[in-house]
Amino acid sequence: MVQRIRFHGRGGEGVKLASRIVSRAAFLAGRTVQDSPVYGAERRGAPVVAFVRYSDGPIHERGYIEQPDLAVVMDDSLLALPEAAVLDGIDAGRVVLINTAQALDTLRAAHPVPGLAVAVDISSIALAVLGRHLLSAPMAGATVKAAAVASWDLLAEAVRIELADAGLSAAVVARNLEATRAAFEQTPAVAWPPRPAPRAPAVSADFVVPPLPARVAAPSIAAVATSTRRSMDGWRVFRPVIDLGHCTRCFLCFALCPEGAIALDSENYPVVDYVHCKGCLVCVSECPTHTIHEVREESHGT
Repeated sequence: MVQRIRFHGRGGEGVKLASRIVSRAAFLAGRTVQDSPVYGAERRGAPVVAFVRYSDGPIHERGYIEQPDLAVVMDDSLLALPEAAVLDGIDAGRVVLINTAQALDTLRAAHPVPGLAVAVDISSIALAVLGRHLLSAPMAGATVKAAAVASWDLLAEAVRIELADAGLSAAVVARNLEATRAAFEQTPAVAWPPRPAPRAPAVSADFVVPPLPARVAAPSIAAVATSTRRSMDGWRVFRPVIDLGHCTRCFLCFALCPEGAIALDSENYPVVDYVHCKGCLVCVSECPTHTIHEVREESHGT
């Protein structure tokens, strides 16, 4: 029986690596596995999806997981984005694992989360142990525990292998293992029933999907000046805050912001447009006087 996990997160949070750790743990447990992220125009903060299938036998399906047995939500702010399609294909017989600092009752009051929901504050674990909002290993730990994919020993080995392959030092791997263990222990095991693959509709062998013109298939891409219409406010875990009292007006933050979200006022001091700031924090790292500080967004559980 094939079991299916769909990961939803944001660019920079470690969605792809989390799925790889889970699939590696399943592989070490002796299962057939399949792991595939969705690539496209991902940027830091943009919604990203990855998929894991594992089975005790062959896997005869490919592509997008329309109806996951387990949906992993690495950023609870994605629940408010209809285009992220986090809850698509979720019904009462499926499980949703959510990284959130909110109580489930509060979360359900704001979002119609169907199925069995499990809430674990993975972000706080990552920040406390790793010092950064890196969710891949601890989120994989929560997923493996919730879905009973593998034992802790096999999960730990999967973390070591995948993080070593990513070029991380032994010290960084050790801290990630600590965060993973904390997430693993704080997550309850969930009895989620395996589901058979949904049957594909019968299609004639000579059926061809007609191509669509760009203005119909992708109007937001074909149109001009669309970036100003899209708010990136919900993308951030941290926001840059400028201490204007110590700003030397060197213009580096203005020049290097990849989204053009920093403008100059009438006195040439930088001003952040938080509607279009995605929270990449390039300005923080490039400020020569360390005048720009990263501040945790309250919407992410502080």
